[in-house]
Amino acid sequence: MANSFYSYSAYISPSSNADIKVLKEFLDEFYQESDNKITLNDNQITITFDDEYNFYIYLAEEEHVNQEALEIADYLEEDWNETPSDKEKLKASKKRFEVWGDPDFDMDYFNDSLFIIDQVEKFNDIIIFQNQ
Repeated sequence: MANSFYSYSAYISPSSNADIKVLKEFLDEFYQESDNKITLNDNQITITFDDEYNFYIYLAEEEHVNQEALEIADYLEEDWNETPSDKEKLKASKKRFEVWGDPDFDMDYFNDSLFIIDQVEKFNDIIIFQNQ
């Protein structure tokens, strides 16, 4: 993934209850007190803040997702939280949420990036890595 601002890959194991529509509901609920616009189009959620800053969450289901999961299982021992990852669940993952934001050099949206990952973590059997 070429996007470097707040970039995460959340691998979804086959036993996970993760769903892009449910994730949008989680985000709608979390941001209900704000003026943010949250849309879901073609497997992608876009969160637009009032100053036009955007976060994106794409549900990737392409064949390369599993290949990358297999490669990651070979060299990464811990997830983004420095917790040992379940390599067997990772190896079985054939889809993932790809999360990233627009450029944010002043890190104004750092906390929001963490709030979004918190919503992703509500699903079971999700393995999240921060993209470097």
